[in-house]
Amino acid sequence: MSTGRAAGGIRMRTGVRGIAVAAAMVAALTGCGGDGDATEAVTGTGGGEEKYQPAALDATGLINALPLSSDFSSGTYSGGDAELVPEAEAAEFCSKKMEDVDCAGVKGAGIKDLALVGSSSEKTATFTLYGFGTEAQATAVLKAVEKVRKTSQGEAGPFTPVKVETGADETFAFERDEYVGVYMRVGTVVSYVSTYRFGPEQAQSAAQVQLGRLQVVAAGGDPDA
Repeated sequence: MSTGRAAGGIRMRTGVRGIAVAAAMVAALTGCGGDGDATEAVTGTGGGEEKYQPAALDATGLINALPLSSDFSSGTYSGGDAELVPEAEAAEFCSKKMEDVDCAGVKGAGIKDLALVGSSSEKTATFTLYGFGTEAQATAVLKAVEKVRKTSQGEAGPFTPVKVETGADETFAFERDEYVGVYMRVGTVVSYVSTYRFGPEQAQSAAQVQLGRLQVVAAGGDPDA
């Protein structure tokens, strides 16, 4: 199997896009810490207890949370405009992109393609976000996709699990040939980062860029400020 690890890896620009800054902002706004925790505190009705609403994004949030070419500092990236998939089309779109699994509860999706300009290696990445009604629905889709990936065969052979670290609520990744796909969940939002010729290290970095924007937007912030 040819994977070709890149020596460098995509680096996120400094400022509000930094993962540490994003995590600190989420913790400050929600009053809770922990890796990948992007929940919003809500005052409960019984005994002064607090309940937490999992992070959710509307249509605008899905678009704003998708990475821009300017988020990457290693090379120049280009891509078309981010595209929004409305709720009426989201279930079919999600199922086709996520290994034909049942995407029950999906409320909308956003997708963005980026390519490395002038690269002879044709490095490309596609970022897709899916908003679900509940965390349980989002988790069910992730588990279904992971099961399919673990059992998929085909002419190119099986997918191989890859260890990645992102800080999301849930994360897993697979590679095959020159493809690496990173799947994450933050609250009710599922992220799928599909990369070609990035290698595991750059794929992880790309996923962290996505996570940084997603956390900031989910916490009510502006990732481009």
